[in-house]
Amino acid sequence: MNDAAAGIGIMAAEALDLLIDAVDQIPPDSWGQPSNLEGWSVRDLVGHATGSAAKIVTLVEDGELWDRPSQPADWVCEDPAARLRELAARLQGALPGADMHAMRPSPQGEVPLHRALTYPASDLAMHSWDVHASQGRLIELPDDLLALCRGLVESVPENLLRRPGGFGPARPAPEGATPTARLMAYLGRSVSAG
Repeated sequence: MNDAAAGIGIMAAEALDLLIDAVDQIPPDSWGQPSNLEGWSVRDLVGHATGSAAKIVTLVEDGELWDRPSQPADWVCEDPAARLRELAARLQGALPGADMHAMRPSPQGEVPLHRALTYPASDLAMHSWDVHASQGRLIELPDDLLALCRGLVESVPENLLRRPGGFGPARPAPEGATPTARLMAYLGRSVSAG
């Protein structure tokens, strides 16, 4: 396996750890509050991101995938942080033996596992930012995850990127915005210079 193919597995685990850290910082009384994503509570946002985490683990373990985007209600549970930690442990156990070149389903059809992981790993990284932003905290994504997200966004045609259920219209990034804030503004998030 080449380093680039192995690297996406490492980034998927890193993105899951980033999400766990964000979830750990949610105050108990904030779960029902609106998130920065229109129409979703913080619990809905975490539920959706948990579905992406489960998709990563399922892809690596070569399990059976569902054929639709993760819906928040599918993954809302009593203890989201514990569920995410369980998924992280499964991922850590499965990654060493994973064939990153084995074919897996993805939005682009059957692709090697390392490519199939790009979508859900990017989703985790971006939604980690959303969880923090929903609590009034702005973070900068690690360079490797920011590059992964940016590469994915740049590879998707504008009409597909902005389709219903996708990303909202680009917003202007404030002067002095960080690289992550500029990406998130492009993806329709409201950001400040930080």
